[in-house]
Amino acid sequence: MKTKIFLISMINLLIIIGAVGLYQAAAVHKADAEKIVALEKKIEKLKSGTGSKADGGGSKGSAYKDGSYEGSAKGFGGNIVVRVTVKNDKIEKIDLVDASKEDGSYLASAKGVINSILDKQSTDVDTVSGATFTSTGIINAVISALEKAAK
Repeated sequence: MKTKIFLISMINLLIIIGAVGLYQAAAVHKADAEKIVALEKKIEKLKSGTGSKADGGGSKGSAYKDGSYEGSAKGFGGNIVVRVTVKNDKIEKIDLVDASKEDGSYLASAKGVINSILDKQSTDVDTVSGATFTSTGIINAVISALEKAAK
């Protein structure tokens, strides 16, 4: 009888821990999504020249300084680092500098977002199904680099 009660208590504890973990993961995902939306709005303001001096905009013309900029963000297995090359206000190139802690198959699939970003000239691209966290990490790393390139 005591063993049964103990097992039921352990199962209940595991269920509670799992529920708390899922809630925390959802909260982190929501916070990341809100950050992405805010950064996208800032980038659009900078591109259109409608931002204030306080947020880096304020004048028509280019939104980015020419050069190469590194950015990093959390992926599925750890930090992902990219180098974004900007020239004449265009994203010319995106190099994956480090993603050593990412799963190889997820990373191979997620690399498709790089071409999407280059084609669209925006980080407002879809993530890769089956490699969502890794592709989101790449997108966020590019956003981080573009923040450094913003005038």
